[in-house]
Amino acid sequence: MTKTITALFQTEQHATDAASHLEQAGVARSAIDIWSTPHNLPSLLEDLGVQRTEAHAYAEGVMRGGSVIIVKDEGAAVDRIITILDREGVLDLDAEQAAWRSEGRQEVAEALVGRAPDAPAHGRVRIHYRRTDRPA
Repeated sequence: MTKTITALFQTEQHATDAASHLEQAGVARSAIDIWSTPHNLPSLLEDLGVQRTEAHAYAEGVMRGGSVIIVKDEGAAVDRIITILDREGVLDLDAEQAAWRSEGRQEVAEALVGRAPDAPAHGRVRIHYRRTDRPA
């Protein structure tokens, strides 16, 4: 089962620094993506198992100047990846969404109303699970 770890950073530089530390810790560069433009980001995230409302929230964060880091892991490195990302100053997506709502961002508020009760973990670093079928 593939695990996708996502996190929103305040700037592209913060995300780049986090990616460098992940590589230094042995995470393959090919497993790390940094997105600093929202074009196609929601659909990519949905394909990776991220809920639609959450995928659009990440895109909103990018439109506001942030960057999203996406790490794909099929092994047991998830705890190490989370520790590194947390250390690098990842933003709390829930807190960011609350701030956007308080600014009167209607589309974000509407997206949050539709959040499913079985949404993945809340807060800073999030893990999404997706089964991958491998050819026999």
